[in-house]
Amino acid sequence: MNQLYAAALRYTRNPDDAQDLVQDTYAKAYTSFHQFEPGTNLKAWLYRVLTTTFINTYRKDQRRPQRSDNEVEDWQLADAASHTSDQGKSAEEVALENLPDSDIKRALHEIPEEFRIAVYLAD
Repeated sequence: MNQLYAAALRYTRNPDDAQDLVQDTYAKAYTSFHQFEPGTNLKAWLYRVLTTTFINTYRKDQRRPQRSDNEVEDWQLADAASHTSDQGKSAEEVALENLPDSDIKRALHEIPEEFRIAVYLAD
């Protein structure tokens, strides 16, 4: 579970969202366990469920209608503040700071977030 949480935290960059993602992953894995093939890698299967769940949630959030700033209510500001990832440095930021080559750091920051995740998982 700690490894799934670590992966979820890399995806979401927010501890609360990462916990929600892991919980959703286990719920989906439980309901879809009949699709798991015995003798195959359970850990890889769970990671696939986690990744698919994150992607689906991301796409769903992108389809949500955007409001202009002058229409924002107080409850929306509080909700947005609770989901910010500005609560200190993320594991990704710490790792990037420890990279020796500034060109690599710059290139990784220029990649859109959804592709950056793939680069991190490939390493």
